[in-house]
Amino acid sequence: MSLNNTIFKIIEEQNILRTSKTKPIVDAIKNRFKISFYYTGPNKPSKEIVKPGKRINAEAVALGLSKRGNLVIRAYVQPPSVSKKGFDKTGWRTFMVGRMSDLRVSDEKFDQKRPDYKEGDDRSMSVTYVTTDWTNKPEVKKPRIIKPTEPKPSKTPTEPTKPEPTPTEPEVSPEEPKTTELPQPKPEVKPEPTPQNTVDKSKELYKAKEDEWKNKQKEIGGNTKPGQGTRERFKKEVEKELPQPKQTEKPVANPEEDEENKKLQESIKNIKRLMFS
Repeated sequence: MSLNNTIFKIIEEQNILRTSKTKPIVDAIKNRFKISFYYTGPNKPSKEIVKPGKRINAEAVALGLSKRGNLVIRAYVQPPSVSKKGFDKTGWRTFMVGRMSDLRVSDEKFDQKRPDYKEGDDRSMSVTYVTTDWTNKPEVKKPRIIKPTEPKPSKTPTEPTKPEPTPTEPEVSPEEPKTTELPQPKPEVKPEPTPQNTVDKSKELYKAKEDEWKNKQKEIGGNTKPGQGTRERFKKEVEKELPQPKQTEKPVANPEEDEENKKLQESIKNIKRLMFS
């Protein structure tokens, strides 16, 4: 290979590995970070059809060019990742970088070499640009052992000479104040919820439930836009969690006042009867 061809190959390789899409993949392969992404496989021919969907916590170990000249990665995947063939025979897969989207690099590392893993360049690739570095092992901190210290024997102190007691006047303890004279704490009065506070609390609870539902849908690769039934369920749950207004108590009737009213009404009836009889 001539010098010009070598220089051209190095420049081409650097340009491929430093794009906004490949650089995170290269860093994940070198440092053994797990990656998740959405993959759209080819639809034709039938032998090469790949089921589209999410590949979760894939362990990418190599990046290079396939024999057809496509930029690909070699990765080990397991459920809940999507797969048309399943994972009974092997978990190793080859993915075209151009068909990968929504790439996410995890902080979690993989430190286990999976079955059928081969060191060095990937033989299925015409050119291997990057492979996993297994020399950088995570540091394992050993537990610190603290030896117990033996207690030192304490010297027995000599007993001091007791002074003779001097006669003293009896102490008069002050009278303790009665409990009724002490200031009593006022009962805590909780503020009644206002309509504006209730509306703000309702919106806050609804937003929290909607965000929690969306995060679960993202994990399983489902639709993140709630439908009418889901929104109604959110509203019912929010209504149950909101504080309910206290029922106003009806005033208790005074039996003495009722008796006086009855006597008054009876007197009025007697006067009318005498006047019109």
